[in-house]
Amino acid sequence: MRIAIVEDEQTAADRLTEYLARFFPERDEQYTLARFGDPVALLDHYAGYDLVFMDIEMPHMDGMEGARRLREIDSETQLIFVTNMAQYAAKGYEVEALDFVVKPVAYSDFAFKMKRALRAVQRTTGRELLIPQPSGMVRANARELCYVEVRGHRLTYRFLERAIETRGTMDDAERQLADAGYLRPHNSYLINPKYIDRVDGYTVYVHGDALPISHPRRKEFIAALTEWYAKGGAV
Repeated sequence: MRIAIVEDEQTAADRLTEYLARFFPERDEQYTLARFGDPVALLDHYAGYDLVFMDIEMPHMDGMEGARRLREIDSETQLIFVTNMAQYAAKGYEVEALDFVVKPVAYSDFAFKMKRALRAVQRTTGRELLIPQPSGMVRANARELCYVEVRGHRLTYRFLERAIETRGTMDDAERQLADAGYLRPHNSYLINPKYIDRVDGYTVYVHGDALPISHPRRKEFIAALTEWYAKGGAV
C-alpha cells in the first residue's frame, strides 16, 4: 500500500509514522510512505497513493480544500482526515473521505481505521495508470479507459468520463498496458475491447466514438477481438 501523510505538526506526523511501522508488520504486509507538510506540497509532487492521511487545520491551504483539489486528480485514493475537533471532519462526505481520527491518535483507534482502509483499498484497487503531467502525475483506473489515441508526440487517454493528455508515443502506451488485453486496430489507436459497441467494415465504435481500422491491421484485429470474446471478454 502506498501511503501519504499530510501533516504540519511534527509530533502528529511522527506518531502516525510510528503506528504504520507497527501495524503493517503485524499483518505481514508491505507499504511505502511519503510525508508532506501541507496539501500544496502533496499536490505539487503527487505520485498516486492508495491512502492519504490529511490534517484539516494547516497553514497555506487547509486539509478540506486540499482534499477537494486532490479529488480533481485522483478519485480512487482512500482519504482519512486527522483533526483536533471531530466536527470538522463531518464535511468529509463532500470529498468522499473514508473516515477520520481525532488527535491525539490512540493506536487502538488507528488500527481499527486502518483495517477498514485496507479492505477499502482491496475493493477498489485494480490495474492503474500513472500519467505524467507538467505538475506531477495523475492516477487513473485502467478499467475505465476506453482507448488511447496518439497524434504526433501527444497521447490522449480517453476514459468513461474524462480525457487526459500527455507527451509520449503509442509504444509508451503499449508498454504501460502490456498483457492487459488492449487491441490495436490502427497505428493511432489502442482500444479496450470491453467498450467496443460494434464493428462496421473498417470502423470500430468504442463508447460511442467511431475509430478507423487500418486495412493492414483489420484481419489481425478481428482475430484478436474474436479470441477475446471466446475467452469470456474481460480486461
